[in-house]
Amino acid sequence: MSFNFPLVSVCFYALWIFVIFIGGSGAKENSFNSDFLSLRATKSLQGLAALGVISHHIAQMNLMQSSGEIQIFRDIGFLFVGLFFFASGFGLIKSLDTKPGYLNGFLKKRALPIFVAYYVMNVFYIIWHLILKTKFSASEWICKILGISLLNDNAWFVPVILILYIAFYFIFKKVKNRKICFALIFIVIALQIGWFLFNKHFVWWIGPKNWWWNAQGHIDFSNAPWWQRIGELWFEGEWWINSSICFLLGMLVAQNEKKFFEFFSKNYWMKFFALFALVVISMWIGLWSLYGISYWREFGGDNSTLPRAQMVLIQSVQIILFVIFIIVFMMKFFADNKVTRFLGNYSLQIYLMQAIPLRQGAKFFDAEKMDYSLVSTKLSMLLYVVLVIAISILFAFVLKFTSARIVKFLGKNKNV
Repeated sequence: MSFNFPLVSVCFYALWIFVIFIGGSGAKENSFNSDFLSLRATKSLQGLAALGVISHHIAQMNLMQSSGEIQIFRDIGFLFVGLFFFASGFGLIKSLDTKPGYLNGFLKKRALPIFVAYYVMNVFYIIWHLILKTKFSASEWICKILGISLLNDNAWFVPVILILYIAFYFIFKKVKNRKICFALIFIVIALQIGWFLFNKHFVWWIGPKNWWWNAQGHIDFSNAPWWQRIGELWFEGEWWINSSICFLLGMLVAQNEKKFFEFFSKNYWMKFFALFALVVISMWIGLWSLYGISYWREFGGDNSTLPRAQMVLIQSVQIILFVIFIIVFMMKFFADNKVTRFLGNYSLQIYLMQAIPLRQGAKFFDAEKMDYSLVSTKLSMLLYVVLVIAISILFAFVLKFTSARIVKFLGKNKNV
């Protein structure tokens, strides 16, 4: 039976509408939500960001790309990650200003739980790869277990946020001038960007020029050691750096929250639609540049840094406009219900655990041989989406439960 209706997309977008608008917090006419940046609001925002990231990764699977389903999410995952960074930066400054002695024991209270979650997550992925009988060399196993290389390539967020947390702690503990503190945080982010701009996607600088091409002019990493291949080491890939600027944005909004509210509350709708227009324009420019300028130029023999720096600038503007627009929108309405709060409480864990159901589930399908006009295929794809989200949440619950017990145990040891 022929069935060309985009069933997966319609159901998936309906889920998004339901999650956003059911039970949301809306302001009355001629008024605004006074708590649009409260812990309740930002936690729900993180829940939507977690759903956005998993949507992005589902859309990138061959199964979805071949069928054309939910492709609106394919290239915008970094925007959702930007919301995570924004909420983190915003929360740090608000806590610093409202909780006396906040920096005392900061690394133990804020960094240690993330650190523990990362290595507990690693155990899951070690077991997964052992079951799959993945062939890693001894050096590769050691580096992946230690975290020098990522066993779960989605886990890049952890080293980046830990670097920013550590930088925040030492900068704000030693420096009292807030403007200088923010400038130093910007330098830390800029250094990370510079690290990527040098690395690109692999250690291209080892070996002769364009060593990753074979005699036929095709990409060939088969003879390269594992650490020389794509994305094996830290800051090899634009996803490491194209959203972290929002960490600083969150700090600046928290520092100037009253001014932010006063500015956008005056002539709100005019500024709202102006922002919306800027977001649409930036999205168009961003998508065009993603394929026109491209981060992946080394595969065409062009290792120049300037085009990639232009890409970083374009996406930085894009993500800043997007996040500001979302926050301004929340002045009038923000999603807040049991689903968003639940996802918000498990956002980091969902982010870390989704790769297993995503990739293992996709092994049951051969995207190249599937007939996407069949009802049975559409239903199978829908089942895949449901299982990926459900199993990711289940694994996230186990990860958070286990990590919390380990952190509690370590907390009893005053030397930790």
